[in-house]
Amino acid sequence: MIIRYAITADKIHIIRSLQNKKIAYNTTAQAKEDIEKGRLLVAIINEKIVGSLAIVPEPAYHYTALKRLCVYNKKYRGRGIANELIATASALVSGPVGATPWANNPATIHLFEKNGFSYQYTFLENYKFYLKTS
Repeated sequence: MIIRYAITADKIHIIRSLQNKKIAYNTTAQAKEDIEKGRLLVAIINEKIVGSLAIVPEPAYHYTALKRLCVYNKKYRGRGIANELIATASALVSGPVGATPWANNPATIHLFEKNGFSYQYTFLENYKFYLKTS
């Protein structure tokens, strides 16, 4: 598996993958913005983009957020793609790293905990805030 930043040439594949997945937390507009700003990591297996994760600075909150974690196809679940994206993104960031998985998503919560993130609080009833400090 290769993890790298998305480039403009990846845009069409990423947008199509998101459209096929039909998820509310990861829009094509956000993907375009993340690619343009150079903050979208992609996971590649056999020359195919299979997942992504945005690294978004949050200067008002004094941390960098990991957002919009997505493995595009169910056939790639269980291969460690999400874990590798989180681990790689965390290693690229200096300073505190935050994440806000949904409270009803135990698999993603487990991945963040596995990668050294600790639970801080719940907000808006559905989101848990996790933080990792270096």
